[in-house]
Formats: sequence, structure tokens, C-alpha cells
Amino acid sequence: MRFSLATCVRWAGRCRRQWFPLLLLLAALSTVYLFGDEWGRLERLHPNHDTNSAQSLTFAENLSPRHNFLVFGRLEPKSKSVTGYGNVYNRFPIGGYALVRLVTLPFGDNLSAKLYAGRMLMLLMFGGAAVLAYLSLRRITSRRRIALSATLLAFASYYVMAYNDMISNEVTMDLFAVMLVFHGITVFGQERRFGQLLAKSCVALLIGWHVYALLLPFIVLGLAGEIIRANSGQRPLYHSLAARIRNIAAEIIRSRYLRLGIVTLLLGLALLSFNIANEYFAVGKDEPLSELPSVQSMLNRTGVTEGYSKYNDELLAWQKFLPKQLERIGIAALPYALTVHTDGLHFMHPPGPWNFPYSDIGMGVVSACLLGLLFAGRRRRLPLTALALSGLVYGLLLRNNVAFHYFESVFYIGLPLVLISLILLPLRRRGRFLLSVTCAAALAGFVLSSYQMSRTEAEIEVAEFRKQEMLMSDFQEIRSITQGNRIFMNKAVIAPLFFKDLRIADYYLTGGSIWYNETTLPGCNPACQPGRDFAIVGKVNPPDSHTDIPAVHSLTPSNRLAFLYDAADLAALYRAEHDAIRSGGYGPPVARSDFDVYMGGSNLIYYKEQCADADLGPRFSLHFIPRDVADLPESSQEYGFDNHDFDFAPRAKRIGGACWGTAPLPDYPILRIRTGQRSRADGELIRLWQAEFPGNVLEYAAVYQSIMSGVYQEPAARGNFDVYFSENRLIYLKEQCSAADRE
Repeated sequence: MRFSLATCVRWAGRCRRQWFPLLLLLAALSTVYLFGDEWGRLERLHPNHDTNSAQSLTFAENLSPRHNFLVFGRLEPKSKSVTGYGNVYNRFPIGGYALVRLVTLPFGDNLSAKLYAGRMLMLLMFGGAAVLAYLSLRRITSRRRIALSATLLAFASYYVMAYNDMISNEVTMDLFAVMLVFHGITVFGQERRFGQLLAKSCVALLIGWHVYALLLPFIVLGLAGEIIRANSGQRPLYHSLAARIRNIAAEIIRSRYLRLGIVTLLLGLALLSFNIANEYFAVGKDEPLSELPSVQSMLNRTGVTEGYSKYNDELLAWQKFLPKQLERIGIAALPYALTVHTDGLHFMHPPGPWNFPYSDIGMGVVSACLLGLLFAGRRRRLPLTALALSGLVYGLLLRNNVAFHYFESVFYIGLPLVLISLILLPLRRRGRFLLSVTCAAALAGFVLSSYQMSRTEAEIEVAEFRKQEMLMSDFQEIRSITQGNRIFMNKAVIAPLFFKDLRIADYYLTGGSIWYNETTLPGCNPACQPGRDFAIVGKVNPPDSHTDIPAVHSLTPSNRLAFLYDAADLAALYRAEHDAIRSGGYGPPVARSDFDVYMGGSNLIYYKEQCADADLGPRFSLHFIPRDVADLPESSQEYGFDNHDFDFAPRAKRIGGACWGTAPLPDYPILRIRTGQRSRADGELIRLWQAEFPGNVLEYAAVYQSIMSGVYQEPAARGNFDVYFSENRLIYLKEQCSAADRE
């Protein structure tokens, strides 16, 4: 073959026409990664984003033949001799988790590297979904610029941008699965390649269930169309009713749409049956099938049982649900750079200059799509209609699930993809310049939205980033010591480190470690099961130095937030602290109420003998009233006291039924201390208990004991108050002293 300048020019032109739009799309998609930062740490966008990522990584880590491919979050004790499974999540196909497991496997025990690998897999899935959407629309519209514009604008919307790196088979992976089936539908419509469509549908179902929301309208509408076409040439109904029925039955039996539906339905039932049977033999042999976690979840999501509605009926009422979904469709139809969302996402900052009426936009998008599809042409109508309806079908059938999960709005992407394609279709012959301008605008909108999302994520407080980095580093060290052993962890104490969501803790402790609640330390050590016992706490700080309290040293002394101890050592320490408090080592309580309060040198000690988890929840108030207001920080001087309110759970220690914790005293002289506990109900602050006592109450108690024991002998004067002489002061005493006397 001879090569000449003309040949090179011809090949260059062909490559430009064939490949340039696709390369442009890939370049735009790469900006999501280029603008991103710190992919190997948690707390990127908001807590739910990261708890879902941590949960999926945990499920992938635990997925193994050893547990019969059960999807679960943690090993935990069911009794002193039986270990069971916690946070069982067998309601989804295991294909997505297996894929995450495959990409994270090479990174061993490196938590940050596995998180990075999982996020990269999600971004690849995000890019793959966009490429499949482009290739499908290119076939349907026969114009690359139309396909490119529609893909860029639809994938630039808020929901896709916000959740494109969330590790979950419910979002980006499922979006890829839906677009894979959409591409199969498009190829089938043009080339009748049924085997390819069937294969893509089966592969997609291994990832997630959202595929059914696309297959359902496609199969129903396709089958209806075949029946209508087969009977369009028949004689009037009253002449051949039996013949028509036979013809319809034969058409249904021969239909590829029916075969597609039967095969995908059977595959889905097989996958679900495997999961349910697996879960039943693992956790539910003694319970009815309907009580299994996955069955309960399915009943809740489909609305068969109360489920989520018992928490918020108002959100699920149709008059609230439908406008909210139209609002989400309106947000999904616009590039993120233009939108100011009002979707209840308080942690997001509005990047755009206009606050659109999103519900009206959503109604317009749905109406325009349905109207435009009537004029789309027979070959285009079916795949585009199925894609446009897929999000609506899922939202209406699983209203209980969609109402509470913002990320489900990702699947409304079919509406903007279809609408933009239909709007641009009339320009495909004589509007090349306008299509080029639209492509340029779509590219700019996508890149700007990608950049804006990265800036929004970067506005999260640096302190939270550092906290997560320290926590991951701490648990990396803990995992290196505890793998495969039992861990006692007071969930109430550790939970605040994880945004009160222990799914992140599950990820940090994956690999076979067994969780116990720390309150079982005395009763389950050391002979419950073979192996060593460890305990994780925030930090061990004795109430104050006391001769009867033994020294105990952390096994991870370089950690900063979470510390590992030998469980036996920690149990001995807790017993000694408890005994010191109860035996009067810190003197009598300075206040008695729901909690007894002791003075322990430089700390206040809060103690309750019979302590439940509910006692740790309400916030504690602690106010120090100084002798000299000038000792207070400037911000507190106008109030006359120093506010040190605190949450008790992070500092609580528990043994048996008792709990206690400390609060440090300030270093300036204190006149009085006011403390208590309060709770909020129906918007009102309710005081549960309150106590007030002098700042030097122990000194007062010692003087009182001296007087009563006769150290000062007889009073120098008797009256309303008895007066005693001390070395450098007079002491006034009244046995029964009222508030009026103190005034």
C-alpha cells in the first residue's frame, strides 16, 4: 500500500471525525481526578459519603469463601462462646463487592492505599458510564457532537459529581451497569444483536438491581410494540377474535423481549436466593425468614412494611414526595456550576449565581421528554423512552428508599441525556456551527462543575481532615497488633471519633478481629475463647494520681486519638479506679444527684453506680465561677463564668454496671462550680439535674471535720453563727444554714 500526503491527510481527517470527540470526552472526565485531592483519606465531602465508602470497603474485605461469601461488617460475640456476624448486608449482588475486593487485594493491610484504589475504581466506573452513554447516543442520533454535548452536560450535574467517587455498588457502579445495558439496548435496536444485550444485562445484574428499572420499561414497551405491529394488518376484531388471541400468544412466545425478561428475572432471583439462603444459615436459623436483615430491608424499601415511614411519614406522603423528586430532577438537569441546591444538603456551599425554581424545571424536563419522544422516530423512541423512564420507574416503585437517599437521584440522569439529545436533533443537518458551539459550552460546563466540586470539598475544615488522618494512622498501628484476636471497644466512647457511625470503625478493624462491648471486660477475660484480648479506648487518664491505682501502659504509645491496651491490664486499672472512688479515696461526693460528683485533685469525677447507655447521651453542663472575673478568657468575662460543657461518652469508663469520667478543673481560683445534665426535646432544653457547690468544697469539708472532731475546742462566741478562732482567720459555723442565712 502506497502512502502519500493525500493518504495521510485522509486518515488524519477520519481519525479526527471518529476519535476526536471521544478523546475530548476522556480529557474532560480526567479533570475530576486532576482537580481532586487526597483520595486516600476519609471525610472528603460529608460523613454519609464516607460511611458508605467505608462500609463497602469493609464488605469487600470480609468477602471470602471462609464466610461463604456472606456480606457483613464485623465479627461480634453472640454469647461467651459463640461468635456471629454483625451488620449483615446481603440484599445486593456480590459482584460489585467482589470487584472492589479484587482491586484492593494487592494493597494488603494498607488502609489508605485500599481507600485510594477503591476511589480510583469508582472514577473508572464513572468514566466508563459516560463513555457508554456517549457511544449509545452517537448510535441513536448519528451525530458525535450531539452525543458529546448531551453526555457532558448530563454528567456535569450535582448528584453525579457529588457521588462519583463514593465507593458503593448503589451509585457509580450501578450507574455503569445501567449504561452498559443501555448500550446493549441501542446495539440490539440497530443490529438485532440479542446475545450481546443478554450478556450485558447479566453482567450488569451481578453489580446491582437498578438495571431492572431500565429493563422493565424496555421489555414492556418493546413487547407491546411487537404485539401491536403483528396485529395491525388483521381484520376487524369481531371477525377474528380467536385468531387475534392465537396471534398475540404466538408473538409473545417468540418475542426476544420476553426471553430477555425471563432470563434476567431468573438470574436476579438466583442471586437473591443465594444471598438470602447464605444469610439464613449464617445468622437466622432461629428466626423467621421475614426477620432476616436483608428481607426486612427489602420489605422496608418497597413499602410493604412501615420501614422508614415510621420515622418520617411526612417525607413519604405523595404530596411531599412528588415535588421533592421534581426538585431533584431539576437539579439533575443542570450543570453543578450553575445550581444553588435547596435539597437539604446543608454541608454543601452554593457555587452558582442563580437560584432556579428547580421543581418547575423538573416538571418541564419530564414534560418535554415525554412530548419529544412522540416525535423521535420509531428506531430512536424505544431506547430513549426506556432510559428516560428508568429513574422515574425506580423512584416510584421504591419510594421508601429514594425519599431518604439523595444519591438515588443519580439515576434521574436519563432525563437530561434524552432531553438534550432531542433538543439538538433538529440541528444535525444544518446546524453544525451551533452544535460546535454547544459542544464547547458543554465542555466548559463540565470542567467548571468538576473544578467547583473540588473547591467545595476543599472547604471542609482542616481540623476534620487532620483528625481523620490521625485516626487512620492510629488504627493502622492497632491492626498490626490485633489481627484475628478479640477486641473490647466501648462503642459509646469510640463512636464520636467516627461521626457516631461505627461503619467507619468496621473498616478500620476488618480482617477477622472480634468486637466486644468494653463493659464485658471483667466477665470475659481471659477464658471465653482462645487468643489474646485487647481493648481500644480514647485515652486512659486516671481520675487523679492515687497510690492504689496500678500503672498501665498503652501498646500503641505513639497513637494520638485511639489507644490499644491489653484487656487484662485495662480491666485491672478500671477495677482499681472504681474501688478507689467507692472506698472514699477521693473523699465524700461534693454533690449528689443523678451522678455523684467528686473532687479528685485537678479533676472533677462524675460517677454513677447503675449506668445505662441512655445516661451517657445527654450533654453535661459545667460552669466555673471565678473569684476574680479578670481570670476568665475575654469572651467569657461579660457572662461572669467559664463554660466547659462537654459530652460524657468520649471520656466515660465502664465496669460492670458503673460508669465514671473526669472533667479537668481550671488553674485559676474558683468561687463556685455549677454542673448538671440537660436534654433537648421538641426544640426545648430540659434540665435533667443540676448541682452547685463551692470551688474549695474539699477544704471546707476538712475544716468542718476538724471542728466536729474538737480540734478547735469550744467556740469563741455563740449566736446565730458559732465563731471559732483559727491561726489566721475566724471561722463562722451554723449547723442548719438556709439561703437567707448565706445572704
